[in-house]
Amino acid sequence: MNRESKNQFLIYLTLCLSLLLDVYVFPVSFMAIKPSLVLLVLIYWNMALPDRVGIAAALLFGTLIDLLEGSLLGLHGTLFLLITYMCQRFFYQFRVSGLWQQSIIIFFLCILYKQILALDLLNVNESQTNLSDVLYFTHSLLFALFSALLWSPVLLILRYYRRRWIKI
Repeated sequence: MNRESKNQFLIYLTLCLSLLLDVYVFPVSFMAIKPSLVLLVLIYWNMALPDRVGIAAALLFGTLIDLLEGSLLGLHGTLFLLITYMCQRFFYQFRVSGLWQQSIIIFFLCILYKQILALDLLNVNESQTNLSDVLYFTHSLLFALFSALLWSPVLLILRYYRRRWIKI
């Protein structure tokens, strides 16, 4: 296995591990406000190595989340594409920001993610009624807050992992 394919394998391994943790570890009562580990890991790899992870990974893992959660097929994939585009477009500015500034950016990206996720046009998920639902908006704020707080450990763990195992 050459170095390039080994690096790709190690990157996709972290995305698969985050997908497994995201889907299977958290209890059902926590599902509405749990942070999306796949999204955070995808944002990290788009920030750290934008030429290695991009649109294909976002679409693949978004579709996998749609299949595993039973949501509208393509919804998470489209949202991950949007966030991947924003991270790819502004990764120079995102990279040099401080950790607390990155957490604020993550907060707003996650609010955007949850609010667009509420636009379930076919009303597949009965628990998410619409954008004016106060409980859904509160869950969106908690989701974004927990994601922003989880960003620092995710960044530090994946940075250590990248420096230790991924040779560029």
